[in-house]
Amino acid sequence: MFDNMENLTLVSSYNGISKPYNKVQSRKTNVFIFRTNGAGEFAFGNETITVHKDEMIFIPQGSSYEFRVVSEEECKYTSIAFYADLTDAKPTLYSIGDFPDTDYIINHFSNLWKIGSQADKYKCISMFYSLLAYISNTEHQTYAEKSKFNIIEPAVSYLKSNIFNSKLKADSLHLLCGISDTYFRKLFVSKFGITPQQYITAKRLSQAKSLIDSASFETISDIAFSVGYKDPLYFSRVFKKKYGVSPSFAKD
Repeated sequence: MFDNMENLTLVSSYNGISKPYNKVQSRKTNVFIFRTNGAGEFAFGNETITVHKDEMIFIPQGSSYEFRVVSEEECKYTSIAFYADLTDAKPTLYSIGDFPDTDYIINHFSNLWKIGSQADKYKCISMFYSLLAYISNTEHQTYAEKSKFNIIEPAVSYLKSNIFNSKLKADSLHLLCGISDTYFRKLFVSKFGITPQQYITAKRLSQAKSLIDSASFETISDIAFSVGYKDPLYFSRVFKKKYGVSPSFAKD
């Protein structure tokens, strides 16, 4: 759906709490809506799509629908609205738990886009394109390819459970699958769009940024250790390379 997209323009981004009920007549923009808590139901005529936490729905421009909260818990969301020329666009549900920058988009994208500098907006655009690449890669996986991914599932499961463990080594994950490191990395990149080490780094830095914003730790060293870095100086260099500022200034 996004392969032949042209004239892309980001319009807005919001995060907040969904109203219990909302009716939309002919959406003015395309939109990705990330469900960050609770569950909501979108009714498009005869089709109904329920979106739970860690899922995202794409709704194309011109769509008419009704929305209802269907969970007892508070229903929260982050949205990214954009214009683009799309072919055969239709409402589509995506699982985004494996997208490495999901946490960062949910917690920071909206504020960066609304009040950030021009450099911050460029970062948002870059991250948005990364999301599109992830979606495109997901949509192009054939059944045969998906069956191959079962091979690396033991390593992927271990990776997610130990992502903040400083003893985690990306070059040893293949041993959990009984395949070569080269073949493991090939399958991993085919599924996630990035290497295992890039995945680990993205998840750790996203968590670190959230910890800094929440003021949960007193020192940068504490944050570095908590997300899996043994060397605070190395952590600071990697953090600055991704976000453009050192960890101590990341909240500014």
